[in-house]
Amino acid sequence: MAELIVLTCASGKQCSHLIPLLYDEPKYKLRLVVNSDASSERLQKQYPKAEVVQANLDFPQDCARILEGATVIYYIGPPLTWKETYYGINIVDAAITESQKQGSKFAHFVFSSVLHPELTKLLNHDRKRYVEEHLTESMLPYTILQPSHFTDNAIGQLVAQKDAERPVFRAAHSVQTLFSFTSLHDYAEASAKVIQERSKHFYATYQLVSTMPLKYTEYIKSIGEAMGKEIEIQEMSFDEAVGTFSERMFGSRDGGPQFLRDAIERLVLYYNHRGLYSNPNILEWLIGRTGSSPADVARHYLKQ
Repeated sequence: MAELIVLTCASGKQCSHLIPLLYDEPKYKLRLVVNSDASSERLQKQYPKAEVVQANLDFPQDCARILEGATVIYYIGPPLTWKETYYGINIVDAAITESQKQGSKFAHFVFSSVLHPELTKLLNHDRKRYVEEHLTESMLPYTILQPSHFTDNAIGQLVAQKDAERPVFRAAHSVQTLFSFTSLHDYAEASAKVIQERSKHFYATYQLVSTMPLKYTEYIKSIGEAMGKEIEIQEMSFDEAVGTFSERMFGSRDGGPQFLRDAIERLVLYYNHRGLYSNPNILEWLIGRTGSSPADVARHYLKQ
């Protein structure tokens, strides 16, 4: 009988790369968890062999429902929400309950967290820190994955300008800041391996980045070289950057209530002076190859 793999935030950018790596494996059945009607309809058409369910992680009964009969959960929390810790704890508690049922098949909790959750100045990191703590104390077999700034984030807007004489990158923070970047494809490949190999990765926490630290200027230059273009960089003001992030995350430039804007404002302030650093060795060990450079990722998008 196929093992049931539950993936949350299944319509997001992480799962869009992970689902194809698991979907055709006959030993797995996928349960794709989404929040909206639109996401549910799209995934049902795209992955007809998968079970697509809508759930609200506010409700413990919904968390229990999505974990019923599961062997593995790959948990991605809704990003930049003030309820992120609450949602994560609800899911961990539901997994504990599922694992204690008679005849339970539950075997592995994989948490897609964030690089350096100890950075308390970043609310979206700090909120995941509490989920990591609750998971590590749960007695569940777990693996924690910690990606960095996704390489793909800016590439879409630049590839869309591939025919422009001089593409423009609108930077939401200082372009002198250093980041180790994580390619979504590399991250999906590593995630799939953790799911497939299971017990080999129990009780491990992996920092998963594709590059050593790069200035944003180097990142943009690398993408430009792949495009055969010189990319002009324009830095936004603080207020404009916060509005841009708010529109992307919440559909409104004003970001709604201040408690929703807090995490974005902290993020922009932090990224103006500090980035996220790590080493690609762990990711390269997992996927068996060198991590993807920004140019590698850009060339992939240009072929599509």
